[in-house]
Amino acid sequence: MKLSEKNSAETKESQRKWSFSLVVAALVGAFGSSFLYGYNLSVVNAPTPYIKAFYNGTWYRRHGQPIDPDTLTLLWSVTVSIFAIGGLVGTLMVKMIGKFLGRKSTLLVNNGFAISAALLMACSLRAGTFEMLIVGRFIMGVDG
Repeated sequence: MKLSEKNSAETKESQRKWSFSLVVAALVGAFGSSFLYGYNLSVVNAPTPYIKAFYNGTWYRRHGQPIDPDTLTLLWSVTVSIFAIGGLVGTLMVKMIGKFLGRKSTLLVNNGFAISAALLMACSLRAGTFEMLIVGRFIMGVDG
């Protein structure tokens, strides 16, 4: 058997070994990290008026007066930019976590960050604290 025939046979055999669980794991890995990063990068743009109204309502409940427009702009800027700051922190941590835990466990930890961030952001309205939204976006940045 020639070397080229052997490589061709191995290629055909390896193409047949794509199981359902392999495809699901690859899709979950892709959508659990890269897709979430892209989504969370742009998701704050559409609901801007609603988030600002939430900030104003929360501020009014706490202080008894509407939020100052400059303060609202500052809070909104922090909300948008904290995602990138979290991304910087995550980038600085990835080598250490990857070396310590390995690839599979790092993906699981990555999903733990995503779940905790999603819970914080989802519960911020019910809890009436915009800080949870900001911290959730930071953690989601670390996840990205």
